Amino acid sequence: MKGRHTQWMWLGPLVLLAVAIPAAASPLEEPEITGKMAGLLDGQEREWFIVSQGADSNATFTETGDHVQIDLVGFTEPDDWRVRDSLSLSITLVEGEVVEFDVLHPIGATVMPPVFTSDDASVRLTLHTFDVEGSKAHVAGRVEGILALQTALGEEAIEGEGIGISVEFGAEASRIEY
Repeated sequence: MKGRHTQWMWLGPLVLLAVAIPAAASPLEEPEITGKMAGLLDGQEREWFIVSQGADSNATFTETGDHVQIDLVGFTEPDDWRVRDSLSLSITLVEGEVVEFDVLHPIGATVMPPVFTSDDASVRLTLHTFDVEGSKAHVAGRVEGILALQTALGEEAIEGEGIGISVEFGAEASRIEY
Protein backbone atom coordinates (compact mmCIF):
# COMPACT_ATOMS: atom_id res chain seq x y z
CA MET A 1 0.00 0.00 0.00
CA LYS A 2 1.32 3.39 -0.88
CA GLY A 3 1.22 6.12 1.80
CA ARG A 4 0.05 8.95 -0.42
CA HIS A 5 -2.02 11.69 1.20
CA THR A 6 -2.41 15.38 1.10
CA GLN A 7 0.76 17.09 2.21
CA TRP A 8 -1.01 18.45 5.28
CA MET A 9 -2.17 15.15 6.80
CA TRP A 10 1.08 14.54 8.67
CA LEU A 11 1.05 18.02 10.19
CA GLY A 12 -1.96 17.27 12.45
CA PRO A 13 -0.31 14.83 14.87
CA LEU A 14 2.91 16.83 15.01
CA VAL A 15 1.14 20.14 15.63
CA LEU A 16 -0.79 18.50 18.47
CA LEU A 17 2.51 17.16 19.75
CA ALA A 18 4.13 20.59 19.63
CA VAL A 19 1.27 22.00 21.71
CA ALA A 20 1.47 19.10 24.19
CA ILE A 21 5.24 19.32 24.77
CA PRO A 22 5.13 22.35 27.09
CA ALA A 23 2.29 20.76 29.07
CA ALA A 24 4.25 17.53 29.33
CA ALA A 25 7.26 19.33 30.80
CA SER A 26 5.71 19.18 34.27
CA PRO A 27 8.30 18.10 36.85
CA LEU A 28 5.60 16.25 38.84
CA GLU A 29 5.60 13.04 36.81
CA GLU A 30 8.45 11.17 35.19
CA PRO A 31 7.99 10.18 31.56
CA GLU A 32 6.88 6.57 31.10
CA ILE A 33 7.96 4.57 28.05
CA THR A 34 4.76 3.10 26.57
CA GLY A 35 6.20 1.80 23.33
CA LYS A 36 9.10 1.66 20.96
CA MET A 37 10.01 1.78 17.29
CA ALA A 38 13.22 0.05 16.27
CA GLY A 39 14.95 -1.05 13.09
CA LEU A 40 16.87 0.34 10.15
CA LEU A 41 16.68 3.89 8.84
CA ASP A 42 19.01 4.73 5.96
CA GLY A 43 20.89 1.48 6.69
CA GLN A 44 21.60 2.35 10.33
CA GLU A 45 20.12 0.71 13.44
CA ARG A 46 17.84 3.22 15.15
CA GLU A 47 15.47 3.27 18.11
CA TRP A 48 12.69 5.68 19.07
CA PHE A 49 10.82 5.77 22.38
CA ILE A 50 7.08 6.37 22.59
CA VAL A 51 6.41 8.18 25.85
CA SER A 52 3.57 9.30 28.06
CA GLN A 53 3.71 11.78 30.90
CA GLY A 54 0.67 12.34 33.03
CA ALA A 55 -2.35 12.75 30.75
CA ASP A 56 -0.17 13.43 27.67
CA SER A 57 0.77 10.51 25.44
CA ASN A 58 2.69 10.17 22.20
CA ALA A 59 0.57 7.13 21.32
CA THR A 60 -3.13 7.89 20.87
CA PHE A 61 -6.20 6.64 19.06
CA THR A 62 -9.69 7.92 18.37
CA GLU A 63 -12.74 5.94 17.30
CA THR A 64 -15.68 7.25 15.30
CA GLY A 65 -17.91 4.33 14.39
CA ASP A 66 -15.88 1.97 12.17
CA HIS A 67 -13.21 4.66 11.63
CA VAL A 68 -10.09 4.57 13.88
CA GLN A 69 -7.21 7.06 13.80
CA ILE A 70 -3.94 5.94 15.45
CA ASP A 71 -1.04 8.36 15.97
CA LEU A 72 2.37 7.28 17.25
CA VAL A 73 5.39 9.54 17.70
CA GLY A 74 8.76 8.22 18.84
CA PHE A 75 11.77 10.18 20.07
CA THR A 76 15.44 9.23 20.22
CA GLU A 77 15.56 10.03 23.96
CA PRO A 78 12.62 9.22 26.28
CA ASP A 79 13.09 12.39 28.33
CA ASP A 80 13.82 14.77 25.44
CA TRP A 81 10.86 15.24 23.07
CA ARG A 82 12.68 17.04 20.25
CA VAL A 83 11.13 17.03 16.81
CA ARG A 84 14.50 16.55 15.09
CA ASP A 85 15.05 12.87 14.23
CA SER A 86 11.66 11.80 15.61
CA LEU A 87 9.54 9.24 13.79
CA SER A 88 5.80 9.69 13.38
CA LEU A 89 3.20 7.17 12.19
CA SER A 90 -0.40 8.09 11.49
CA ILE A 91 -2.67 5.15 10.65
CA THR A 92 -6.31 5.20 9.58
CA LEU A 93 -8.43 2.06 9.93
CA VAL A 94 -11.91 1.52 8.52
CA GLU A 95 -13.69 -1.61 9.66
CA GLY A 96 -10.37 -2.88 11.04
CA GLU A 97 -8.43 -2.51 7.78
CA VAL A 98 -5.61 -0.04 7.13
CA VAL A 99 -6.92 2.39 4.48
CA GLU A 100 -4.36 5.19 4.87
CA PHE A 101 -1.11 5.80 6.66
CA ASP A 102 1.57 8.42 6.86
CA VAL A 103 5.19 8.13 7.99
CA LEU A 104 7.23 11.22 8.77
CA HIS A 105 10.87 11.65 9.83
CA PRO A 106 11.75 15.35 10.39
CA ILE A 107 15.40 16.15 9.83
CA GLY A 108 15.17 19.75 11.02
CA ALA A 109 14.20 21.32 14.31
CA THR A 110 10.56 21.83 13.27
CA VAL A 111 7.76 19.78 11.72
CA MET A 112 8.12 21.71 8.47
CA PRO A 113 10.27 20.42 5.59
CA PRO A 114 12.88 19.23 5.03
CA VAL A 115 11.43 15.87 6.03
CA PHE A 116 11.44 12.30 4.88
CA THR A 117 7.87 11.23 4.20
CA SER A 118 5.76 8.39 2.87
CA ASP A 119 4.03 10.86 0.50
CA ASP A 120 4.96 10.00 -3.10
CA ALA A 121 7.05 7.10 -1.78
CA SER A 122 7.12 3.30 -1.85
CA VAL A 123 6.32 2.48 1.76
CA ARG A 124 4.31 -0.45 3.13
CA LEU A 125 2.73 -0.57 6.56
CA THR A 126 1.60 -3.85 8.09
CA LEU A 127 -0.50 -3.66 11.24
CA HIS A 128 -0.07 -6.90 13.20
CA THR A 129 -2.11 -5.92 16.26
CA PHE A 130 -4.76 -3.40 17.23
CA ASP A 131 -6.50 -4.63 20.38
CA VAL A 132 -8.62 -2.24 22.43
CA GLU A 133 -9.26 -2.82 26.11
CA GLY A 134 -11.04 0.03 27.85
CA SER A 135 -9.21 3.30 27.25
CA LYS A 136 -6.00 1.62 25.99
CA ALA A 137 -5.08 -0.17 22.78
CA HIS A 138 -2.10 -2.35 22.01
CA VAL A 139 -0.74 -1.39 18.57
CA ALA A 140 2.04 -3.30 16.80
CA GLY A 141 3.29 -3.58 13.25
CA ARG A 142 5.99 -2.88 10.73
CA VAL A 143 6.77 -0.17 8.21
CA GLU A 144 9.24 -0.68 5.36
CA GLY A 145 10.22 0.75 2.02
CA ILE A 146 11.67 4.06 0.84
CA LEU A 147 10.76 7.42 2.41
CA ALA A 148 10.87 10.34 -0.04
CA LEU A 149 12.63 13.64 0.67
CA GLN A 150 10.43 16.74 0.74
CA THR A 151 12.63 19.85 0.84
CA ALA A 152 9.98 22.58 1.05
CA LEU A 153 6.29 22.89 1.89
CA GLY A 154 4.19 22.67 -1.25
CA GLU A 155 6.87 20.81 -3.20
CA GLU A 156 6.52 17.18 -4.22
CA ALA A 157 8.53 14.65 -2.23
CA ILE A 158 11.25 12.96 -4.28
CA GLU A 159 11.69 9.22 -3.73
CA GLY A 160 15.00 9.18 -5.66
CA GLU A 161 16.50 11.31 -2.86
CA GLY A 162 14.88 9.23 -0.12
CA ILE A 163 16.11 6.81 2.52
CA GLY A 164 15.27 3.21 3.31
CA ILE A 165 13.14 2.30 6.33
CA SER A 166 12.50 -1.08 7.94
CA VAL A 167 11.08 -0.51 11.42
CA GLU A 168 8.99 -2.57 13.85
CA PHE A 169 6.70 -0.67 16.21
CA GLY A 170 4.68 -1.49 19.29
CA ALA A 171 2.93 0.73 21.82
CA GLU A 172 0.13 1.12 24.27
CA ALA A 173 -2.04 3.90 22.85
CA SER A 174 -4.40 6.04 24.92
CA ARG A 175 -7.94 6.73 23.74
CA ILE A 176 -8.77 10.37 23.02
CA GLU A 177 -12.44 11.19 23.46
CA TYR A 178 -14.02 14.47 22.40
